[in-house]
Amino acid sequence: MGGMSSFQTKTDRKLNSYKPLKPTDKTKDFLSDFLEVLPPDGKANLAVDILGCSDDEKLRQLVQSIKTGLLIPLKSQGGKTPTEVTPSPRPDLEESIENLKSLDIEPINGNSQSQLRRHCLERDGYKCFASSKYSQAYPHPQDALTTYLEAAHIIPFSLGSFQANGRSIVHRNAVIWVNLRRYFPVLRNMSFAPEQINSDNNVMMLDSQIHREFGQFRLIFEATEIPHQYHIKTFPDTLTGPIFFLPKDRIVNFKVHNGSWELPDPRLLQIHACIGNFLHMSGQTEVIDKTLRDFEDCGGLAPSGSTDVEDLLAMTSLALLVEA
Repeated sequence: MGGMSSFQTKTDRKLNSYKPLKPTDKTKDFLSDFLEVLPPDGKANLAVDILGCSDDEKLRQLVQSIKTGLLIPLKSQGGKTPTEVTPSPRPDLEESIENLKSLDIEPINGNSQSQLRRHCLERDGYKCFASSKYSQAYPHPQDALTTYLEAAHIIPFSLGSFQANGRSIVHRNAVIWVNLRRYFPVLRNMSFAPEQINSDNNVMMLDSQIHREFGQFRLIFEATEIPHQYHIKTFPDTLTGPIFFLPKDRIVNFKVHNGSWELPDPRLLQIHACIGNFLHMSGQTEVIDKTLRDFEDCGGLAPSGSTDVEDLLAMTSLALLVEA
């Protein structure tokens, strides 16, 4: 315990000695907030990365590597895919990337999408996990509220649908997965990789509008002490329309209605919730959303020059993703 406390003291001292480049430089706050929300094993890895930074410039590089190599790929799943990521300053990064690439991880294909959707519809009782509205496309009680249901991936579909024939794309995808596994080591323990994206334990049926809020980390499921029971948490920027029909107490219980399919994995939902909480406590959701809007509107730099150039380099306006 004393060793861990000393470790934390060194990390705090390192961050407290950071000298911001300008008033808008939030490097210290970013890393402090990320440390706060990560699970213990991920927190320990981030502390090692922070202490391994030889100067303030390396700390800024570490922040940019997390933004472009983790947060932007997760947030941009609806319409853009990352093209460039800032490498982490940690010395063993390339070795980790090559080790992951050596596993010959294959991207998923869309052929299994319709079957996965059928399985999850059956498992979830043809209802939205969050609002309990029924799918309008299937038999339902006469007076039931109905909606369009979509298969919502917890770890985004876009992180498993990369093009394996492009070396730079494979490398970029490996960097993203190295970051995911470093800060959320449970993925490595689960042997969860791109080919597991289309697994029933990574998918839930959601109302199409709630799906968008979930995909943008504006709605998260936080576990309670009861297995497969969750509290639905929303944020000030969550759209009010989609969440109008959520339970008043925001408590939902996941259960298998039919079939023998796995329920959404609590460990994956915890990762999603961690990212959602971090984006909002750190203010990064506004920063990343602005970067995405500027790039989408202008196809490049914002006229005011206010866009973070490095973040802009991390996107392309192509590759719209159609979910199952």
